[in-house]
Amino acid sequence: MKKTILSIITILAFNFLILTSCGEEKKELTSQNAKPATTNMTSTDKPQEEEKIEPASVVCKIYFKSDDIEEEDGTISKGEVGEREDFRIKKAYTFCYDSEDFQKLKIEGTGKQITIEIKEGNKTIYKKENIEIKDALTLSSKEVNFQMAYKYTISIRQNETSLFEGKIDSQGCM
Repeated sequence: MKKTILSIITILAFNFLILTSCGEEKKELTSQNAKPATTNMTSTDKPQEEEKIEPASVVCKIYFKSDDIEEEDGTISKGEVGEREDFRIKKAYTFCYDSEDFQKLKIEGTGKQITIEIKEGNKTIYKKENIEIKDALTLSSKEVNFQMAYKYTISIRQNETSLFEGKIDSQGCM
């Protein structure tokens, strides 16, 4: 019985030695072939960080052209294109669809990852995302037009931050 126990212990010890020595060879082979993750990095290298977006600074202006006016004596006064300051200051403007026409929307300032959205009621009629504004961006009446009897909302955002939200209403004034 002592011989059997001694034989089992010897066999187990022998198997243990074989298993551990094979593992060491494998470990040596892998460590010789593998390169550490920092091998190609120098002390001045840093992992790339996401680009930080500077907060945008924008001003939104709207321009309309007043209709030409015929005077009683038959002379015609040419209508002028001008900014409607109420829109920039109060973020609201009511235009007279029977005496003025939309000319342009001008967004001045700077910013990255800007979204511009214009809605007619609940329907989006213009949307441009992930744009960069340098100095100014102008939308003309060819890109968007404001018509009679509608209410419009103009939203300018940088990612999820609202930069401007203005309302435009149209009414007959004559």
